[in-house]
Amino acid sequence: MKVLLEISQDKHTTAHRLRTGPLRLRTMSAWDVKMNDGWSHTQPCSCSKCRPEPAPVSREKRITWKQKMIRMNYKMREEAAVVIQKNFRMMVEVRKYRLLIGSHYWVREGPSMILTPVAMGAKSASRRDWLEQAQRRQNGEMHVWDDSKQNCASKGDLFAYVENSVKLKDDQKSKGWIEVFVIKNVYSPEHRLPSWSNNVGQGDRNVVELSAEPIYSGTMVEWKEQLGYAERYCVQGTIHLSNNKISGYLDKIM
Repeated sequence: MKVLLEISQDKHTTAHRLRTGPLRLRTMSAWDVKMNDGWSHTQPCSCSKCRPEPAPVSREKRITWKQKMIRMNYKMREEAAVVIQKNFRMMVEVRKYRLLIGSHYWVREGPSMILTPVAMGAKSASRRDWLEQAQRRQNGEMHVWDDSKQNCASKGDLFAYVENSVKLKDDQKSKGWIEVFVIKNVYSPEHRLPSWSNNVGQGDRNVVELSAEPIYSGTMVEWKEQLGYAERYCVQGTIHLSNNKISGYLDKIM
């Protein structure tokens, strides 16, 4: 009987609200918002649990087929421009190399290679002589060095300065470097520079005239990998390598 009475009262209350005017949403106090459980609210209610916010509607414009094609075309043109720039730079380098070799420096068929190490110590004789030749090149003077003890160098052969790999911190080693030049001519020991008089035991070596600029610059790690030397190998003194030994390396740099 009590339940029926409560239901009747709810019906009268609802009817009274319908007669008196439009329904008003119940506003929530700060305490209600904090303690909101969504179960004890008089409906209709405006809280977030009783009336969740609708999902945001995406306002992005749909891309037409024509716009897609325009964007695709623009992307393809950008990629093509990158490839063209790379090919152009490569073509320029090849032309420079051919101009350097063909017009100024002649490399003979099956050239051999002379290598001389440049020590890192500032007071070493090889470093001093190397710096001297660098200064002569800047001044436009003849770029020269001495041959190996076998005196096997010929016009059109290759000559290389190398700096061996050295140990660094944390058990690491530097890559070293190599600069390859073309031998333009070979002269007798009488043409040795006066500054070389202190190089004991090398007075009988021929003098090789070298190109002013290197035709290739790389690392000693690469050189050793191409020639099959161990990682710990170091060039000691001026040495001569035959074409059979360096053919694989020449294919890479030339």
